[in-house]
Amino acid sequence: MPTPRFVRSAIAAGTASVVTLAGLAGPATPAFAAATMTLNTATGPSGGGNTVIGTIATTSSYPSPIAAGTVPNVQFQYFGLGSTACDAAPETETQIDGSGLNTSAGALTVDPEDVYRLSGTRVAFTVPTGPYPELDGNNQPSTINTEGLTLLPSQTTAKWFVCVYDSVSNVLIASTSYTLAVRPTITSIVPNGGPALGGQTITVNGTGFFTGATATVGGVALTEVKVSPTGTSLTGTTPAHAPGAGQTVSVTTTGGTVESSDPDNNGQPQDNDVATDDAPRYYTFTNGIVITPDTAPAESTISVDIQGAALGSLIFDTSGLGSPTDATAHIFLVKDAYDPGSNRGVQECTGIVPIGDGELICTLDLSSSLDPTTSAPQMTPVAEGTYTLTVVATGDPLASAGDAAASIVSSNATFTVASY
Repeated sequence: MPTPRFVRSAIAAGTASVVTLAGLAGPATPAFAAATMTLNTATGPSGGGNTVIGTIATTSSYPSPIAAGTVPNVQFQYFGLGSTACDAAPETETQIDGSGLNTSAGALTVDPEDVYRLSGTRVAFTVPTGPYPELDGNNQPSTINTEGLTLLPSQTTAKWFVCVYDSVSNVLIASTSYTLAVRPTITSIVPNGGPALGGQTITVNGTGFFTGATATVGGVALTEVKVSPTGTSLTGTTPAHAPGAGQTVSVTTTGGTVESSDPDNNGQPQDNDVATDDAPRYYTFTNGIVITPDTAPAESTISVDIQGAALGSLIFDTSGLGSPTDATAHIFLVKDAYDPGSNRGVQECTGIVPIGDGELICTLDLSSSLDPTTSAPQMTPVAEGTYTLTVVATGDPLASAGDAAASIVSSNATFTVASY
């Protein structure tokens, strides 16, 4: 059975509206001092819309501050000059006002339909996104706090009181503080791609970033996150991740969470309005590898350590009976970029020894070579020069580029055959 709610009504009081309880006989003297309340999240975005849960401290003499069968009134009251605590009774709805960084007025009641009694000590409520009541005493749309609980134009954060009142007596039963912060936005990601192995330092530019912010890319946390003193950028180190484009960067900070798929954080789809910077920004995890060592003398044989994301998911022929053109995974020494049908590499790194999901060792024999077009064995050594060690998912010459999934050409995969 749903929790019963009590009827509130708006009455005209000059230019403001007052929230009252229908049939209220008058305020009662509190039988106990207002308790402190702990919020599950003590910060939130300007403009509201987020749901908060408050837990009220109890005493042995009053174990259930929220009476059974009632839903409390919840009101936000400004913190600033002339306001250092919740009022003993609900305030008149008052427009948010102030100068510079200082709030000097403001009282917003949470719509009763957005308040829920969870137990005798717990209450859930949604931070206002608009006025309550929606209509004034003249039955016209309210002009008070039409955008909900918001910051002043010059503020990036502001403190407010959350005041919980008994719905029968209008007596203050609990209070706490709440910090309002500017909603974060993302304007760019630099660079916007890096190796799936991770370890790439990226910069996320935007607004509304605060110390303590966290960030993810492709759903996995960035590490070593540092926020600039201006709050307009942060840096972090990418994690290991499966290769792929279209990875969303997400930043969570005092003012909420922003995702790079909705970089202006307005919850609206991309449009063609130049005034709204809402084109999605994505990050690409490239299937790059890191090799050690990266050089060897001509005609030598050397073991190479290869690190890359999800190498353990590839199927290599470890029997020694496979050929460079079979459908298993291979590691080729390639001049420039790998092409399954025309530029297959001048040698194969064989004798695969898996070390873990992201590492393996192979043996590269530079005293012989392969025909780069057909992969036919050649008795001539690999010529001196600079190559790219390339991992492919299949050696099939007829495979598409997508099926081959060749690791990218990068400085980390460059291998030099030298004369020394």
